[in-house]
Amino acid sequence: MRRGQILLITVMILATVLTVVLSVSFRSITEIQVTKLEEESQKALAAAEAALEAALRAADGSATIGTGSLSDITGFSGSANLDTTTKNDFTSTTINKDGAYTFYLGSYDLATHKIGASLTESIDICFKSASTNPALEITLIKTSGLKKYVVDPDSRITNASSPSLLCSRDNSYNYSYTIPGADIGADGQLLIIKSLYQGGKLYFSRSSNLPLQGKTINSEAASTTGGVSKKITLFQSYPQIPSEFFNTTF
Repeated sequence: MRRGQILLITVMILATVLTVVLSVSFRSITEIQVTKLEEESQKALAAAEAALEAALRAADGSATIGTGSLSDITGFSGSANLDTTTKNDFTSTTINKDGAYTFYLGSYDLATHKIGASLTESIDICFKSASTNPALEITLIKTSGLKKYVVDPDSRITNASSPSLLCSRDNSYNYSYTIPGADIGADGQLLIIKSLYQGGKLYFSRSSNLPLQGKTINSEAASTTGGVSKKITLFQSYPQIPSEFFNTTF
């Protein structure tokens, strides 16, 4: 009877030790796999960033991993390319309070720094409230002169226009204001929109496609062995005119 008990205890001890050993081994293997995946992920991100930088320098806005200046990157495949897709809407980056955003009405030539002809078509500019409603000071710059608009939903500025309470294409924005196509004409160059009282983003839209507002590079790198991939997108705006150039005191 005693021998049977000793044998049972011995088996239980061995089972416990085996369970602990297997648990530690499984945890070690898992940690090694996670570490390798993290390393591969970081390497893939670095490769994608290198391709993006190479594409920015390239005349055609493209670069392929493993060729040219990226020939020293091994174990990864992928490329970076300039996205020239145009759409009928555009969302600006966040504008600080009293900051401004430069919107191009015609196609911008990076080589000659000239702006092409604009379309005689109205453009809606939508904006949203935060803790304080912003007001917009809009300067339309044309080859034949300029025109100013001031839009204030809270009537803080004398003789300012009131915005519409609806943004037709994106209802996440509280207000919208339309720049008439007749005002823009065929010689419209830029819209300089200054955000007063409160910062935020601006949403532009019209019926036809808008001109590109900057360079968008999409870059992707994938490991040829680990199955890890990374994709990044960079938007580089065309030159922005400082808001100080159009200071106005109300």
